[in-house]
Amino acid sequence: MDLGMYNQKLEIALSPCPNDVFIVSGLLLKIIETTFDFLFYFEDIETLNNLAINGSFPIIKASFAIWKFIFSEYELLPVGSALGFGVGPLLVGIEPYHIEEFSKLKIAIPGEHTTAHFLFNFFYQGKIKKIFARYDKIISLLSEKKAELGILIHEGRFLYDKYNLYKIVDLGEYWENLTSSPLPLGGFFIKRALSEKIKNEIVNLFRESINWAKNNWDKVFPLLKTYAQELEEETIKKHVNTYVNEYTYELRDPALKGLTILKDYLNIKKSLKEIIWGI
Repeated sequence: MDLGMYNQKLEIALSPCPNDVFIVSGLLLKIIETTFDFLFYFEDIETLNNLAINGSFPIIKASFAIWKFIFSEYELLPVGSALGFGVGPLLVGIEPYHIEEFSKLKIAIPGEHTTAHFLFNFFYQGKIKKIFARYDKIISLLSEKKAELGILIHEGRFLYDKYNLYKIVDLGEYWENLTSSPLPLGGFFIKRALSEKIKNEIVNLFRESINWAKNNWDKVFPLLKTYAQELEEETIKKHVNTYVNEYTYELRDPALKGLTILKDYLNIKKSLKEIIWGI
């Protein structure tokens, strides 16, 4: 495939979560005019992380926790990120456990390479037994008492009380309090090998799609419901409003501060300009 040509097929791998689907909804529904023939692939975030590490797709959503493994092959797009204040994963328990009890407990985590796992390690460095599972299986593992603690992401973080779970700590708030910056969860990454023309076009198309989606909830909601973990409109809308924000549309301060703190913590020696496209 000639990476510099238009009228080409272009694969995008992303999660089925409402914020990701919302971002590309205008493209999925073919509302936004484009000369690309987009092929969309939906996977859970841990599968996406492994695909990104292997360089499997030209455009892919991935956790910022794996940035150090992929920045040599991918640049972060300046649009589409889940990044902000109040967006962090929740650490919940079947009882309101104290941190002193963690060493005797099991925790269910939505993937080894996820930002959720990174943030738990950021919060707690002690002994604990970890179980890695798909994000949409965490609540079931807790309900079946196969784990006492779990980390909820995506729609699950809004519903823990519905399942009689106790919030132990908001891992995003913990990050925010220590860094005074928004939390970078995940973003869309694009292969460095693609042309500047294609990268610019993708950025413009994503922003056009976001703008369209914001003004057409009645058309977007049925699409989101098709892919969502939870089907209640209020939950899906709350999810979108939380994870699609001003930093999703454009990376700028203080989002860039949060990304700088994270990349330094991950020991990435490059500047943001070297690893983010077009900033």
